[in-house]
Amino acid sequence: MQTHPTAPPRRTLAASLALGISLLAGTGHAQPAEPPARETRATDLQAVKVTGPSAAVLRRDDPTLRVSIGREDILRHHDDRLGSVLRRLPGVTVTADGIRMRGLGGDYVQILIDGDPAPAGFSIDSISPELVERIEILPTAVAEYSTRSIAGTINIVLRRTGEARQRTLKLGAAQLGGGIAPAATVLLSGKQQGLAWSVSGAASAPKERRAATIDDQASDALGAVLYQRRTRERYDGQTSTFNVAPKLTWTLGERDEVSWQSLLQYRKEAWTRDRNEAVREGGPSEYPRNRWINDARTWTAKSDGQWKRRIGDDDTLEMKLGVMHFSRDIDFAFLGFAPAGDFALDRSVRTRATHTAYSSTGKYISGVSERHDLAFGWDGGYTGRNEHRVQRDQSADGRPLGLIDDDYQADIRRLALFAQDQWRTSPRLQTYLGLRWEGLETAVGSRITGTLHNRSSVLSPIAQWVFKPSLSSKDQFRLGLARTFSAPQPWQLLPRRYSVNNSNGPTNPDQQGNPALRPEIAWGLDASYEHYIGKDGLVSLGAYARRIDDVILRLLYVQDGLWTTTPYNAGRAHTHGLTLDARFALADLLPTEADVQFTANLTRNVSRVASVPGPDNRLADQTPLSGNVGLHWQASKRFSSSVDYSYSGGGTNRLSAEWTRASTPERTLDVAADWRLDDASRLNLSLSNVLQQRQGSRTLYRDADGAASRYTGSDSRMGIKVQYERTL
Repeated sequence: MQTHPTAPPRRTLAASLALGISLLAGTGHAQPAEPPARETRATDLQAVKVTGPSAAVLRRDDPTLRVSIGREDILRHHDDRLGSVLRRLPGVTVTADGIRMRGLGGDYVQILIDGDPAPAGFSIDSISPELVERIEILPTAVAEYSTRSIAGTINIVLRRTGEARQRTLKLGAAQLGGGIAPAATVLLSGKQQGLAWSVSGAASAPKERRAATIDDQASDALGAVLYQRRTRERYDGQTSTFNVAPKLTWTLGERDEVSWQSLLQYRKEAWTRDRNEAVREGGPSEYPRNRWINDARTWTAKSDGQWKRRIGDDDTLEMKLGVMHFSRDIDFAFLGFAPAGDFALDRSVRTRATHTAYSSTGKYISGVSERHDLAFGWDGGYTGRNEHRVQRDQSADGRPLGLIDDDYQADIRRLALFAQDQWRTSPRLQTYLGLRWEGLETAVGSRITGTLHNRSSVLSPIAQWVFKPSLSSKDQFRLGLARTFSAPQPWQLLPRRYSVNNSNGPTNPDQQGNPALRPEIAWGLDASYEHYIGKDGLVSLGAYARRIDDVILRLLYVQDGLWTTTPYNAGRAHTHGLTLDARFALADLLPTEADVQFTANLTRNVSRVASVPGPDNRLADQTPLSGNVGLHWQASKRFSSSVDYSYSGGGTNRLSAEWTRASTPERTLDVAADWRLDDASRLNLSLSNVLQQRQGSRTLYRDADGAASRYTGSDSRMGIKVQYERTL
């Protein structure tokens, strides 16, 4: 693998900056301010007022396996993107293809926003970390959430401020190789008698610039080279995002509470890709020089109204009505130049997609006793999604070469009924039993394909247990069993083709849907051991196993002279793995006043697909190994620093007997420092992606007629961010 020629100077600069922050940490420690006492360490860390039990205590007492990451940990590294926060969490990896749990991505992972499913196409990075109160990771399903979560669920809970009065302003500037990018966050909140209100807003416009290399080559059955090409790409992009999250809470007497919360968001993505191909052997592609221009605008509006009522002394009724509207306009252009250098193809694509969802959820909780709660509820909704796509191809002189005018509509109705029982069976044993029935009815159609109807339902029994060896023990064991599923996305059911712009082949095929797709159904087993250390520390070792039926793979074939891939159900697959999670303070292990916090996690994933020959017949490009190590040092009341290292392993994945993909490992190092200037203001400096590692992947196809391969490698750049925070 070749390294970009500018990598060594950039790494030297990155190492120098990281060393500078370390030296500043030593300066901060030399300040005359005394280090905080051990009892006040959590409150001094980020000046967060702790009013309830810690995350470790909540995890220990929860009858279900739920890893909760609070606001303090979310903001520790001053990330611009929520994806950067998620990749540090146990069992979670973030790749160019999206968020993964236990190495699996796509529809295997359920993403929720305040308990509601995120719409297809929604970018998790469009939510500023500043607007998030906590992140919940649920490796095992629970009945009140959808069980469309074979790998697990990530629930993003938006910020809820209960302070009587708060005024906070944060101003920042970041650089990621594409110029200086501004960012701002504001929080306003207040409380008067029975009404509490808050408004959070965030705006940012990060720019990015990177270089990439694409190597294509093919040979015949005898090994003779048919062609060998190298394409150099330059990418320039900017993403502007604006978020506003208002919330109102009314307390009506002693028994009723009504709340309303919304998320309003605008996101604009503009980028260009310039590609230039050099032929080393054989002939060129159809358009050896080309340019891609993309301009996308996305609007999201989510609003929920919730009512809680206490009934008697032990019962509670909760009801929520919600609406979400998501729309996206994309203007795309592909400009292709012939091998002779003449302008040959002007392709313009305009796409408009809208997604509107209405939901109603409710839950009645009955307190049978102090140790026993029963809950019954429903979760229903309707989603309408429409997409209109117009593609026009014309020559350099304006002569029409082709027109595609297609639409796509999907109506999705869902209804779920659930019951769950949380029971402290004995002082040392907690039991959670859940049952959820979920039905889906989908009508998908277009002018070309007509309307396709699909109906399915899944009954999901769930059981979880927590056992302590003794009442005073700091150890406990968990065991969970659940039936989960993954339903095809509506666009996967439409038998329409999405064409690539250049170089169609087995390593760069067109895509087409399959109306015969069925849901994947999985039985899962989870087990873990937890040992709690000190006040907030723990070490956990967990194991999981899944058996997946009707697993969805991709079929590669030639149709009308073009290589095409389509999803299909392919029998059974198995996956299993281990996750180690540890977080503790140095003072929990040694008699020291140093306020040092450690976090570490490591996940090993293994899977096998029965219908694909081995070796390397892993499931869905599963990440085999991932981990994270972090250290946070509160040097004094006015200075703290942190270092975080993440690893996501690569490897070879066989998709069929002839088709394989491979990727290189990804390593990320982040460094941050925080200075408290006075009681009302602070200054943050953070460096992200200090290692600036080159990322690469390869696709290989080999059959009796020959072989073809495509390697894509891209540079990555270090990000620098400075942020000033002021409490007004």
